Amino acid sequence: MSHHRNASAWTLQTNAERDVFGAAIVYLKQRTPNSQPKEFLDRLPAARRNICSRLVRGLLRGQPDGLPSHTILPVKRAELPDDAHQALRRIGADELFRQIQPLPNRCQSVAFLPFPTAETIVAAPIEAIHGYDRFRLAEAVTLLSSTEAIQNPHPVTIISLLEQEGVTSQEQAERITEEIAESTANLAFARLAGPTNPGTTFEASVDHSTVLDILETLPGADPASALERLATEGHPFHPSAKIRRGMTPAESLLYAPEFTDEIDVRFVAVDTEHALQAHTGPTLTELLYDCFPRLEAAVERGVPTNRSSEDYVVVPVHPWQYYHVISDRYAAQIDVDRVVPVPEYTVSATPLLNLRTVVPKTDNPQTHPQPHLKLAVDVQLTNVVRTVSPQAVSNGPQVTELLHTILECDSFDHLGILSEAAATCYHAPGGPHPDGDEYHNARNLSGLARQNPYAHSLVPEEGVPIAVGSLLTPSPVTNHPIVCDVLDQFAATRNKPVTTAIAKAFFEAYVDTVVPEQLRLLSKYGIALETHPQNSYVVFSNGEPVATVVRDLGGIRVLNDRLARHGFTFDAYPDSDVDADGERDLYNKLYYALFQNHFTELIISLVEHTPLDETACWDSVRTRCLETFEMLRTESNIPEKWVNRDENALFEDPATHKALTAMRLQGKRHEYVTSHVSNPLVNPVE
Repeated sequence: MSHHRNASAWTLQTNAERDVFGAAIVYLKQRTPNSQPKEFLDRLPAARRNICSRLVRGLLRGQPDGLPSHTILPVKRAELPDDAHQALRRIGADELFRQIQPLPNRCQSVAFLPFPTAETIVAAPIEAIHGYDRFRLAEAVTLLSSTEAIQNPHPVTIISLLEQEGVTSQEQAERITEEIAESTANLAFARLAGPTNPGTTFEASVDHSTVLDILETLPGADPASALERLATEGHPFHPSAKIRRGMTPAESLLYAPEFTDEIDVRFVAVDTEHALQAHTGPTLTELLYDCFPRLEAAVERGVPTNRSSEDYVVVPVHPWQYYHVISDRYAAQIDVDRVVPVPEYTVSATPLLNLRTVVPKTDNPQTHPQPHLKLAVDVQLTNVVRTVSPQAVSNGPQVTELLHTILECDSFDHLGILSEAAATCYHAPGGPHPDGDEYHNARNLSGLARQNPYAHSLVPEEGVPIAVGSLLTPSPVTNHPIVCDVLDQFAATRNKPVTTAIAKAFFEAYVDTVVPEQLRLLSKYGIALETHPQNSYVVFSNGEPVATVVRDLGGIRVLNDRLARHGFTFDAYPDSDVDADGERDLYNKLYYALFQNHFTELIISLVEHTPLDETACWDSVRTRCLETFEMLRTESNIPEKWVNRDENALFEDPATHKALTAMRLQGKRHEYVTSHVSNPLVNPVE
């Protein structure tokens, strides 16, 4: 007998949910003594829907090998098209699908993903299809079989179906199942914290109408880092967005930005003869001694009595890494005083969105900003373990010098980069070490100092640098994306309400600030920045976008043929991803990060909460890109064929999409798996 049911909502269905549950209880009791365990259980159904939605959207966009083609049907229909009707009828599910009607009013269509081996179809109601085929689901997905319709299934169920179809191997399916389960549990856990910080609530009032009015009160090393702490959702596409493989839920309470604004950074001294140092000015050790005056004395007390602190370099170390990795991995080096932990000195710092980059606290964060410290943490976030490789240590200062020279000498007025001017790692003699055990020794005891955005010349005294990931985060005051608070300020400085015209003016100013100079850097110098929302700060002055500042230079791509034409060279550490493998490598980096990720997410946020129309937004982006390419053709030192190829690649239809879910199913991290999606710069979004 057929029936339909909801998957069990208020029970702990996976080991990950059971593991997180205890930490959630501790957190809730610390925050509010009278809180109940039900607060965590109440968040689980929405977390499962969210991760399941990301997974299904990834399958729709990524079209992984081995999965039969999906069908998208409009809701307003008298009959299902023959192919879908037959597919449902073959497994006896056509009547079951009718039983789950009516679909929500906002539902425009339904995607059907067939799993023939399991005689199951996944039905995903779609509210909208945004640019680059970015699906927004209107409701939880439903699993349809001959016997039942399961609404809101746990996302790990989908992985089982994929394994049965041969889309992923048994070994990889087991790994992804654990990742998806952990991501789901951690998302529910993170949502306990906010959008606000633990134990703190902010309410809208005449004095505090937007989050911009309370920036100075948000816990964090500075306003920009405090805003990053509000982002709890992780990567917008990746179904494993919230994993921290290797870190327990209790440790997340200690180190994750949604739960704490303060961790204690540790330090380790490394014999200079066994260290790799790269810098454009002062070494990392000199910079650390300058920032933290008591550190040098602590190192001097920690090193052997027959040695001096001058014989050692200093590496900042994440506390998780200090307690879990240093003593075990470097036991032999510690025994001979080649590696010396410094136990008696720590620095208080705020963790940023990616957890491993931290901002040391200071009494005057905006007038005397401290450098950001990027630390090695041997923990997997999304699909990569977040250590700091010797490639990043060696290349960061080189890329910094290269980009500073180009940006400062060639009239780049709105685009800046945050310098990675000093870095250090443990490095056995006889290198380089691009692989093997010495490579892992290098990447696990390493760190770099990055310029604080408040120290950048493109950030005016009254300016506010906001990571784009924060712009897309709900405001603790209005519950609308923070970009809407910025738009309100933009309108207020003009003494006008947020009309369509004002919202369009804001968006076009944003495009003018972010897009043209990145395209120029690509076409002229062969440099593709990775400006997805986590890596990009947009600087606002009274709501007006005035600059974009980019961090994390390890993600860029450099095409040496183009660079050499202008007299520049770049000598990367062996096996560095920064060396572009042809022009397509540039496009996969910049066009995916900037247009398919950054702008798609921004436009969706604005369209959902302002009078803006999505097609009009993409029209503005297209117009500005066309104008930029036309301007580039007038520069005598840029071959027109380069510009033409860059332009043609951006306007390819369909566009090439970096299929993150398909990559994960195949167990690939750096080798791209691609699919094709509709290009909104060419086709109007319906």
